[in-house]
Amino acid sequence: MSAYVPSRDEFWSACRAYEANESRGPVYFTALNRLMGGWGNAKEMAEAVGILLRSWHGYFYHFGMFDPILLETCIDGNMPALNGIRERDIFSLEPADEGIIRKLFVDFASSLRGGKPPKESGVASAKALHLLAPSFLPLWDSDIAYRYGQVTLWPGYVGFCWQMKEFATAVSSYVDSNDDRSLLKRIDEFNYAVFTKRWVSLLPTGVND
Repeated sequence: MSAYVPSRDEFWSACRAYEANESRGPVYFTALNRLMGGWGNAKEMAEAVGILLRSWHGYFYHFGMFDPILLETCIDGNMPALNGIRERDIFSLEPADEGIIRKLFVDFASSLRGGKPPKESGVASAKALHLLAPSFLPLWDSDIAYRYGQVTLWPGYVGFCWQMKEFATAVSSYVDSNDDRSLLKRIDEFNYAVFTKRWVSLLPTGVND
């Protein structure tokens, strides 16, 4: 499924709605700053991911948090791959990356098991991966995945990455290069405002009809 390409006004209307209505927005920057400051230290990086997930995925973890030691071990074991994608952007995505993304997604989903009984969350995995590579790996939630015709498992996430590359290419001119967040973060704000919260509506030809 191809992504609906919003107009510049539609895109920024959704981003403004996100900033006006999402009270948890600042948590992202707290977690990101903590992560950047502790890069290379798996424990510090795991704590930064935890800051984001406890806030942004709190409903899932309400009845049982993930094991921070498992997350720390996952990060430590995947540091070569994480170092390799840390500075990349979505425009550099190529078929050879699919195996790397699959492994990271599966490993993080396993290490972030939560709830009672514990189960995996593809949403938690994607949120963690985005924080670790904010310009290369996109955020999603179940509503967003559904609207793009995907399931929240690794095959769906790989497909979603390709869709977000297409989306990013279409809207890149909308966002100033000096913005304080990545283009993928802005795209997630658009998706979240339109598909998850429905704070704004697209034109009648949009994909959320």
